[in-house]
Amino acid sequence: MLAVAGKLWCGCQNFIHVLNTSSLLIEHSFAVSSDTTRYVLCMVTSGLGVWVTVTPSAVVRLFHATSYEPLLDVNVAPTVAKILSAATDDIIKQHKSACLRVTAMLACKDLLWIGTSAGVILSLPLPHLTSTTLNVDVIPTVTGLPHGHTGHVRFLTCVEATPGASMDPAGYNKYSFRSTKAKENTSGRRASTSAASTASNKLLVISGGDGYEDFSSSSGLGEQAGHDDSTNHLLLWHV
Repeated sequence: MLAVAGKLWCGCQNFIHVLNTSSLLIEHSFAVSSDTTRYVLCMVTSGLGVWVTVTPSAVVRLFHATSYEPLLDVNVAPTVAKILSAATDDIIKQHKSACLRVTAMLACKDLLWIGTSAGVILSLPLPHLTSTTLNVDVIPTVTGLPHGHTGHVRFLTCVEATPGASMDPAGYNKYSFRSTKAKENTSGRRASTSAASTASNKLLVISGGDGYEDFSSSSGLGEQAGHDDSTNHLLLWHV
């Protein structure tokens, strides 16, 4: 479920039902996918846009918050494949590509952050929408981050950075903090961040997932740190 423009969007199988929170009546329903075997996994909102993904799928869809019209489809598979080609062997690449799907999303600071089952984390600029927008003419460029997870990205979230706190990484593990106990059943979280509350604050974007992977290198630290992919890792970005 997700609060959008005074309404409550509820994902149910491959449909989204828009609920009036005053009358508790469904005002509108629409299919996110024509495939009835797929179901809504993640929803995030920013401004007049609502980003939705179904599973299993590597496509992120953008809907208008008030007209409910589909505006844009973004397939992240090509970008993920490019990143995996530079950092993994062919067998691992083929396996991750064959079952690729979006597992987490976050809208933060004019960017949509996307986590995938391959452990690759992506971002794309959020398009500006108005009440009369009917389509998005320019497809945003999807950018892959050099650091990610060996396994699935379980969640993406953000927190406000403590004013005056030192972010010097010298006192920490260079790339991540590791948990001591595995956390289960965290996939499929739906998160949203108000643009108004984050516009002037410095934030930490946090991803949680299985293992750590340095996709900028095919050997060394990334391989060593991500070797035990059953160990949960938190990766932090200062934005």
